Amino acid sequence: MIKEDKKKERKSWWIQFIISVVGTAIGVGLTFAVSSKIENWKKEQVQRITAMMVIHDIDESIDILKRMKTSMEEQYNATLYVMGRLDQLDSIPNDTLTSVVGFIIKDDQDFRFDMSKEQIFNSSPDTWQNLGSMKFIDNVQSFYFERQTFQNMYNKSVIWRQPVPTSDLETIHINDEALNIEQYMARYYGLVREFLKAKLTDSHVQYYLSYSAYRIDKIIEMVDAWTNLNNENKFLMSITDDELAEYVNSINNTGIAVTEKNLTGTWVASSIDENISEWEFRKDHTYTMVMNTSQAASLPFAKGKIKLTITLGGTWQIEGDSIISLLDINTIEANLDESQLMAMPGGKEMFDIWIQETKKTLTETYREYLKNNWTNAHRARLDESENKMEWKWKEQDVIYLKRKE
Repeated sequence: MIKEDKKKERKSWWIQFIISVVGTAIGVGLTFAVSSKIENWKKEQVQRITAMMVIHDIDESIDILKRMKTSMEEQYNATLYVMGRLDQLDSIPNDTLTSVVGFIIKDDQDFRFDMSKEQIFNSSPDTWQNLGSMKFIDNVQSFYFERQTFQNMYNKSVIWRQPVPTSDLETIHINDEALNIEQYMARYYGLVREFLKAKLTDSHVQYYLSYSAYRIDKIIEMVDAWTNLNNENKFLMSITDDELAEYVNSINNTGIAVTEKNLTGTWVASSIDENISEWEFRKDHTYTMVMNTSQAASLPFAKGKIKLTITLGGTWQIEGDSIISLLDINTIEANLDESQLMAMPGGKEMFDIWIQETKKTLTETYREYLKNNWTNAHRARLDESENKMEWKWKEQDVIYLKRKE
């Protein structure tokens, strides 16, 4: 009996040992399998994020070319209009003349694409290995080569680079403090007309104009080619429009969404030289904005600083990721602080008249200026503390506000 019990005990121990070994082996196997799946998933995520980063970069470059084409067409058409009326320049609107000047004047800075995504893509061979599609990699490399070639051509070729250096604009510079604003503008655009009459007949400008249609057609050709290439990229990497839109949204929408609760309060944006703006958003969905500006005065009868305070208000609401504000122009009040202005010798009488008239008409001037800008939509996000706000006025214009304590 004792022997039987010992046999059963050894058998039980042996079974437990086998179960333990097998269990450990299974556990190790499962751990390895799970770890392997996690690593594969991480690689796939890196692959897709890298692919979407590059695809978005190509899309943004396409958008830049589209805006360039639109601007070129508008300025070229304005230039053709002016060219046919060189003996009637006095009848041409000032904004048309300004557009033509912008068309032929060479920018002091070279045109540049944002190369940061290209540098990330080319920085590590591991990135290429993770992408998995040699065709996609080849497409991206071809695009970056073509983009760099276009950038170099735009900055260096006489066909692409505007023909008139910025220094030539010195001929329309005015330095006469005796002029009032009406006299100054009349003198300025008179010089602009003389400038264009001389420049538009210059052989270098004529040569540049003769290639305008070629430049526009070339941009259209590149936009089409890059669009087709990027459509192929999305297909190769199985990236849907919705997935790409979510990626772009994640880039633009970092931080915390604005809500009625976390927006309520006073927010301050400040810059150099006493320029401070405050927005107070109230629970009843009304707001007040106070702008304090200070700038150097350049008046023929006074020197110093002009300090303005503009107050306005209205109602607000949140739609999606944007703050929609509706301005009530009747709330606009503008005040002038002349404490830092000093009349020039012999200019005291004119200075006093100017102060009196400016204070009298300042509010109405701002109401007239803002009467067509009643509604504004600004995308906004808060940081983790909910005390700092990123506010996008336009696609490229961003300001940062801090909650007032």
